[in-house]
Amino acid sequence: MVFDFDGTLADTEEKAFNIYNELATKYKYSTVTMEELQHIKNLHIKEIKKIVDIPFYQFPRAIKDGQKMMREESTEIHAFSSDIHDFFTQLRKETDHIGILTSNIKKTVAQFLETYEISHEIEFIMCSALMSKAKKIKKVLRKYDIKASEMLYIGDEVRDIEACHKVGVDVIAVKWGYNTSVALEKCKPTFMIDSIWDVLEIVKTKNQSQMR
Repeated sequence: MVFDFDGTLADTEEKAFNIYNELATKYKYSTVTMEELQHIKNLHIKEIKKIVDIPFYQFPRAIKDGQKMMREESTEIHAFSSDIHDFFTQLRKETDHIGILTSNIKKTVAQFLETYEISHEIEFIMCSALMSKAKKIKKVLRKYDIKASEMLYIGDEVRDIEACHKVGVDVIAVKWGYNTSVALEKCKPTFMIDSIWDVLEIVKTKNQSQMR
């Protein structure tokens, strides 16, 4: 089991929105209104780059600054599900490995796991560049000797689904995250869910089918 972080486990949308606009002022690229954000949530990241018009040479620095600012507010990042501790306690009984693959930085994720007292349930935190998740998923498969058919990835963005399709991994798309349900459905995830607890039922069903 591999989870995305932002938009899947952690509600960081408002913080990311505010950080983006603060950096837009600093680096002199286009700011985004809340109304525009709702439109952007239907788009692919490649389309978003054209709208926000961040110069290519500034993009890495802006990402780095944004991650640092998010890290400074990490103690205030909330989980989408208040019962996330109970969820991971139950999930651990159904799977051998649980990890997080994220474009965020490890310190931010680690602080979140500590806040919700679930650090002991998470075997690894792996960081990835925005468009490199497919390579990182392959790395997880190799490191833990897992077949692609045995893995489930849980994410909230179109790029999560595309990365999983590239490596043949089943992907669960959550409806509460960054991209809208309409955008996610177009990419044909293996499953779409309304609650984090739906993951547990999917895992149980998958385990039963593999035992046959």
